[in-house]
Amino acid sequence: MNGKTVRDCAHEIPVLMECDVLVVGGGPAGMAAAVGAAQAGANTVIMEQYGCLGGNITLSAVEPPSWYRQEKTTMPGGVGTEIEKRMIALDAAVRTSFRPSVGYSYDTEVFKYMADQMIKDYRITPLYHCLGTIPYMQGHTVCGVITESKSGRTAVLAKRVIDCTGDGDIMARAGAPYEKGSPENGQLSAGTLKFFLTNVDIPKLEAAMDEDPMSRDPYVHKLFYKTFQKAINAGEKPLENSLNTMYYTPMPPHDINVNLATYDRELDGTDVLSLTRSEIKLRKEVMKVIKRFHQYGNEEGLGKAKLRNFAMTVGVRETRRLVSEHRITGREILEGERFEDTVGIFPIYMDGENIKKIPYTDEYFQIPFRIIVPQKVENLLCAGRCVSCTRDAVPTTRQMDFCMVTGQAAGVASALSIQQETSSRSVSICSVQQELERQGVRVF
Repeated sequence: MNGKTVRDCAHEIPVLMECDVLVVGGGPAGMAAAVGAAQAGANTVIMEQYGCLGGNITLSAVEPPSWYRQEKTTMPGGVGTEIEKRMIALDAAVRTSFRPSVGYSYDTEVFKYMADQMIKDYRITPLYHCLGTIPYMQGHTVCGVITESKSGRTAVLAKRVIDCTGDGDIMARAGAPYEKGSPENGQLSAGTLKFFLTNVDIPKLEAAMDEDPMSRDPYVHKLFYKTFQKAINAGEKPLENSLNTMYYTPMPPHDINVNLATYDRELDGTDVLSLTRSEIKLRKEVMKVIKRFHQYGNEEGLGKAKLRNFAMTVGVRETRRLVSEHRITGREILEGERFEDTVGIFPIYMDGENIKKIPYTDEYFQIPFRIIVPQKVENLLCAGRCVSCTRDAVPTTRQMDFCMVTGQAAGVASALSIQQETSSRSVSICSVQQELERQGVRVF
């Protein structure tokens, strides 16, 4: 911001639609929230600024939400399980490249179609190409959201609102307390721009990957490093905005989906200027990666690789975190904490830059309802990576499967609070737990 301001004169805003539950953001948390609310009997709208649902799965092409899953891993069930079944039925899910693992990687394009059908099946109203900008409030109560779209500035009124923007946009603008980044210096987790390559010799690439079993090990996480290492051994400097390794999913006969080959430590996903710089910087980095593949990757099947497409947007790992009555901590996760207000379980699993905890056993922790309830604001719940937690918990709370558990809980709680004629925060936890179990979520 340059410090200047302009005055937006007050004017009447037309109401686009009204509903019981409005879900702002159509990523994994938003999809789960909408399905949870609809199954609990609410007239539900899901609002998404892009032209499809799926969030990081479709927009950032993050294809393996459950790559970490092992034979004994205790999974939370619910919407995440239903999505997996639907993708398998569409022949759009394959086993991940990690060994051992029983998780799936999804075809991120087919996922868009699957999400459309899933929302239709539950009679949820989708609202695409529509950005929720600020909450419409009466006192401290959120009564809807002001939107911007090709239809102009409009309002969507709702009895309950769920912030599934990933960045806590609605929660922050409603005045709820939040934190962002490291408590010491504000540092955020890096962003990644994924991309797809074609004209890859997949059998050669897979053979090169198999030469070092630790490349596929989910804990050691060496990934595919050989071509990058060859370049460094030849005197090239490591690429500046890359981890100089990559995770990939084969898409036979000749394509691969590439992750981690780009890395932006300066990205702030709540700053439009930072997002702009990151997109430009990382597209440039992708071209450097491809050039390196051409120079050093012939033996690994990458010598003639060509760019097929970039992901629709840079992938963001961390921004705002709600500060609620309870903040779940890394210790509580690792020690398998139980809570009276549990709304779901999740395996003891972490994936961060300086920590890996793979769920080889059936151990799990419970997720408390309180981490999705903002302070100082009524009839708003927050689900997804913006839930209330300490920063050492982010390697778990940012995971898409975790986001779906918090989303489904928020949807159910919102719908039931209307039926009980009480606020979102005051809903009967026992009734929420019972409805979640009815919907196939493991709560205890």
